[in-house]
Amino acid sequence: TMIDKINSEYVSKAELKQILHLKENVPFSKVEKPKKKKTSEVLEETSTKKLYSEGVRLFVKKRYDEAKKRFTITDTKGYKPAASNYYLGEIAYYTKQYEDAIFYFKKSAGLYDKASYIDTLLLHTAVSLEKNGEKAQAKAFYENIIANYAGRKSAKIAKQKLKKL
Repeated sequence: TMIDKINSEYVSKAELKQILHLKENVPFSKVEKPKKKKTSEVLEETSTKKLYSEGVRLFVKKRYDEAKKRFTITDTKGYKPAASNYYLGEIAYYTKQYEDAIFYFKKSAGLYDKASYIDTLLLHTAVSLEKNGEKAQAKAFYENIIANYAGRKSAKIAKQKLKKL
């Protein structure tokens, strides 16, 4: 009969009351929601190699804030510290934070002064010193670049900058 079919296929009043009672006693806020991790937590858990390559990619795209976060972590964790500091210096340089740029460039050069980018590092250090009003030091850097990196673009730029000092 139809009543038997309804009883077998649908929830009884007693079952319905029980279900509703359970629902009413569990406030929605208590339901476990998966917690979203902060960007900084996600970055900390990412491998240093991946963070470094992401940092380079972001730097090339001029997304300096995001790149800076990655290079700061790779430097802290000791992954390519000379290059990480070079990139941190470049980010500071391109965002006109010359004092920070000098700090990072000095740290990078102190860690590895044979890097392929060292002439650019020295040139950007010289420009940063000049922008900070430290012309005598800037002059010494320009002269060093001209003497040691003749034939490179950085030496050509250093000559032009030296004439204007």
